[in-house]
Amino acid sequence: MTSTAVSSRLTEEAEPERPETAPASRWAWVNGDYARVFAVVLAWHVVLIAVAYLFAPSSPVSEGIPKTGIGSTMSLLAHTYRWDAGNYGEIAVHAYTGSYAPTRAFYPVFPILVWLVQTVSFGTLGLLAAGFLVNLVATWLAAVALLKIGRHFFDGERAPWLVVAAFLTAPAAFFLHSFYSEAVFCALGFWAYLFALRRQWLWMGLTLIPLTASRITAAVFVGLCFLEFWRSKNWKLRGLLSWHLLWFPVAFLGLGAVLVYMKIQTGDAFASFNALKGVKSWSYHHFDPNILGTLWGEAKITGHALLGDTRMDAWTLMSHVLPMIGLALLFVSSVYVLVALRSKGVPLALFGFAAIVMLTMNSNVVSVHRYLLPCLVMYVALVLFGERRPQLRGAVHVVLYANALVCGAIYVRFITGFWAG
Repeated sequence: MTSTAVSSRLTEEAEPERPETAPASRWAWVNGDYARVFAVVLAWHVVLIAVAYLFAPSSPVSEGIPKTGIGSTMSLLAHTYRWDAGNYGEIAVHAYTGSYAPTRAFYPVFPILVWLVQTVSFGTLGLLAAGFLVNLVATWLAAVALLKIGRHFFDGERAPWLVVAAFLTAPAAFFLHSFYSEAVFCALGFWAYLFALRRQWLWMGLTLIPLTASRITAAVFVGLCFLEFWRSKNWKLRGLLSWHLLWFPVAFLGLGAVLVYMKIQTGDAFASFNALKGVKSWSYHHFDPNILGTLWGEAKITGHALLGDTRMDAWTLMSHVLPMIGLALLFVSSVYVLVALRSKGVPLALFGFAAIVMLTMNSNVVSVHRYLLPCLVMYVALVLFGERRPQLRGAVHVVLYANALVCGAIYVRFITGFWAG
């Protein structure tokens, strides 16, 4: 057994994360969590810009690159504007007043933040620059929260930073850099869970409200925070007799605000849920509660492709094989955390199981490897494995390196307009 929290913190009551060292001077903030994480995240974004600058001009291109307008040129941030980014850009500029119905399937929090940054800059910042600033800050805040969450599960400095490294090297991590809502969603979700771990229920509730306005899968984070709240009461039913419990239904005020906003904008409060109906290119998206059937069908496609029975083309790899591998790893991670941490791991484990259900209710697993980014149980499980087995710590670094290579390969596909999820 190591010096991690695996041995010292398996108690019913969560303990606060290890505090930062007290500053010795007025410049000591430079060595604090926020400054160090910001330096890492900024460098990470710069590397992604450099990769795009070096590889995009000489690579084949595909349909994901806009033919005209934003993202069609070779500007410094044009590579962030691919595929669904166009829908977010349309919302940021024109809200939901356009005639293209699928745009309504995308939630407004990220586009509104982009619009606010542009407005505050008095129009001096373009759409892509504003989006980059939003995602830079959101990725920074998400990583800070993840570092502090790591300190609830591990002692020392190395392990919590490895949790952050696992997040930034995830195969779909580049979507945090792109003109997508992943970074904002992760930041809100991670901070909501951190506040729950700290038993700061007011701040948790206030963070969950905009989270549920970000996308419907926020429901799994509401569930995660609820389970952490219940665990703080030692899993006793009478412990739920607290006014803090009201924060969980109140959290869905964010979703309610989206419904009202969509009613005002489009005349249909449920436009986000109905946007893809009848759209041929999105016909694979339809609600199907037969989750086991969906998983079995996807498993057969993945198995035949991996065994060479069917051709492993780009669509099969990106929309079936990689998502199914991700879901399998999420399941294994959830089981491992449950077994290793017992009561303390119950919220994260059930969060992982619930995410599998939530992400397969649309009868397919397309883009699921991207939707797995907020599933922090996978990052905790990976580091936990290495901390419980010191002789295999090197394997954790190998996994991080392999993930980074996969992320880089998919990222090059994305910036050149090929489908990447």
